[in-house]
Amino acid sequence: MQEKDIIKKIIEFKKIQPNHDWVIWLKANILEIKPQNLLHEKPRVRLASFSFINKYQKAFIPAFLGLFFVFSFSFAQIALPGNILYPIKTLTQDAKIYLASENTKPVVRLEVAKARMEDLSKVQNHEQEISEIVKIIKKDLGLVPQEIKKIDKKQIALDVSKDVQERSKDLQVMADKIILEENDKEELSRTVKNAQSQVLALIMETTEEINQCPSFLSNDLVELGERFTDIQNAMIQLPNDEIIKMKNLLIEASASLKAGDCLAAMEKIESINQLLSFLSLDVQVETSTPEKLDEESSIISPQEELEENDY
Repeated sequence: MQEKDIIKKIIEFKKIQPNHDWVIWLKANILEIKPQNLLHEKPRVRLASFSFINKYQKAFIPAFLGLFFVFSFSFAQIALPGNILYPIKTLTQDAKIYLASENTKPVVRLEVAKARMEDLSKVQNHEQEISEIVKIIKKDLGLVPQEIKKIDKKQIALDVSKDVQERSKDLQVMADKIILEENDKEELSRTVKNAQSQVLALIMETTEEINQCPSFLSNDLVELGERFTDIQNAMIQLPNDEIIKMKNLLIEASASLKAGDCLAAMEKIESINQLLSFLSLDVQVETSTPEKLDEESSIISPQEELEENDY
């Protein structure tokens, strides 16, 4: 930049003038006097500013919402039908049923139905809400026997059935306490009786199966041995460890049956069925070569071992 340009810029800077407010402020600070407009200003009370609120407001909002939900959840557990918080209570009850295991779901569902019947017995109004909850109770009571049937192991199913039967003894008394129209009350009582009778029938049926298991386990065991031999001859890609595992299960099932331990034999047979079903999906059928036929002939079939044990 040339000298004449610099002089030109300096001349332009001289045209810049401070504004009126800046002049007053500067004069007041130099002469240590207050501006005239501040002398007549009345003192005002100012609230203390909590800077930490602005700083942590993003953390306060989630914490406040969390406390709100915790207190809402706690108060909802004592709410009754018609209360604004009662849907939260029913939601938590449904979650208990959903998260329960297959072996405990019938008992959990029954206890939830009883809790809802207890709530209904404490209210007299809110006919619409009561009617909706009664429908849910009848549905739950109808599902209890169906869920017991889904339990694989017979002994566990029998224990669950007996537990449900014991817990359902006071269902009819609880149903009578609910204020309903005559038709609805009769329908609820009918549902309770049907659920109790179905559970009792399951107890008798399961007990009979456990006590009389040798009559059908013998045939099942023989059929499994024949089926295993056929699959072993047809599916040459069958893993050797799976062959040994199923052979051992067949031998153990036979030994349990001879010892009179029917439940153990049933569990072994169910395990074999599962292994065979899995392997039948994974293994491909190939034409057996002479070498593989020699290898297969050297393996004693489970059926031959069962015959050697005089099964």
